[in-house]
Amino acid sequence: MMTSVSAIMAMRGKRLRVRAVRGALALTVAAAGGVAVWYRRAYNVWPGQEASARVHWCGRDYESFSSAPQTRQQISSREHFLIRPVGQYPPLGWSRQELLAAVVIGAQRKSVSPPPLCAMVVYLRTGPDEYQAYSLEGGP
Repeated sequence: MMTSVSAIMAMRGKRLRVRAVRGALALTVAAAGGVAVWYRRAYNVWPGQEASARVHWCGRDYESFSSAPQTRQQISSREHFLIRPVGQYPPLGWSRQELLAAVVIGAQRKSVSPPPLCAMVVYLRTGPDEYQAYSLEGGP
């Protein structure tokens, strides 16, 4: 049989565990919310959403001016450099799309002074041989 003192101590221990679990849960929710807000600010969409009118790549923001989608051949005919895949966008989206950019590589990159860091235009694959253009915001 438990004495009243041991019953009180057991009750305090139980309360302490409940408080610890609630505190850990609150910290987890706050951390997840902070990551979601950071992701929204960085990539212009919430985690799980598809790309919007703005994409983020190479530390810069690019905006689509709602032009009609283009084919790879149309893009290649206007660009002076090869269009290469540079990643998937958005990084945590449920349906990520291929992101392409005119990337300067090798000797060509060294011949330009100063070498370009980010492409002026990136392309997001929106369908089979359909690409949406996004222009760099704010200039080079």
